[in-house]
Amino acid sequence: MRRVGAVSLLVLAACTSAPVAKPSPTPSLTPSPTASPSTSAPTLPVFSASNVVRSIRELVTRAPYREAASAAYRVAVGIVGSRFKALGYTVRYLPFPVPAGKVNLIPVRAGTSQDVVATPPGYDPRKPHLVVGGHLDTVPNTPGANDDASGPAVILELARLARLSPTRTPVVFVAFGAEERRRQSPTRSEYALGSKAYLDSLAPPERRSLKGMINIDMVGAGPDVQIIGTTGSIVATMFTIARRLHVPAETHATISQGFSDHITFQAAGIPAAWLWAGDNPTLHTPRDTMRVIQEAELARIGAVAWETLRTLSL
Repeated sequence: MRRVGAVSLLVLAACTSAPVAKPSPTPSLTPSPTASPSTSAPTLPVFSASNVVRSIRELVTRAPYREAASAAYRVAVGIVGSRFKALGYTVRYLPFPVPAGKVNLIPVRAGTSQDVVATPPGYDPRKPHLVVGGHLDTVPNTPGANDDASGPAVILELARLARLSPTRTPVVFVAFGAEERRRQSPTRSEYALGSKAYLDSLAPPERRSLKGMINIDMVGAGPDVQIIGTTGSIVATMFTIARRLHVPAETHATISQGFSDHITFQAAGIPAAWLWAGDNPTLHTPRDTMRVIQEAELARIGAVAWETLRTLSL
């Protein structure tokens, strides 16, 4: 995600082999500790911000500076794909071309990036479903702890919970490549290429069955939950859930000069919402490290996201 300004109210299906990555510890499918179990009601799994912090640390340690067509990005793809597989999801890797240009004013070569797409057991693409996604790439000069290891790390934790307690609407989880803007000239640039490649890869029945998208991008540091979007009822539902959970939250139609992968779905007429923690001065700098990450903010974002997935019917 590029730097954004003040809030403004005006406003995958070719497959490739998975990259080889060292096996990494996967959070257990055992529910997180909660209050003493009740004989009258099952214990619901709880979002674990500490699991998310561990996943962010692994991405930042093993795959920093993961520009979308780089070797580091391929390592990150292997990490995330292996985690999804360990949780019991079917994983496919969707490759797509990316142009040469400048990312964060740094020259980058043309190449190939890819999305990591995880579908749950029994998934039927012809039936209503939801996509939860966030980008895995960074600009070339940053470890990318907040932007955006935080997004895929939250998504992995949501995927764990969805295997423990099936969501009301089936969810496809996607780690997108090449969200960061690639400038070919002063007047031409492209961004969110991974989410565009994913939508383009869908057969017509699957696209018609896609009823909504939740984008999780840059959620590791902030004072509240920012819910951004303009179409459908997902934004309103999330805000209602945040208030019920006593989580401080704001909703906005869009943000000036801001973009992320939800824009792709929104432009296609698919209800979409972006969960965001707000701008941060370390964005797109070498200072976007683990020091930025706030476990309390991850817990706020995760609680709203999980309760939304658990209860949302589309």
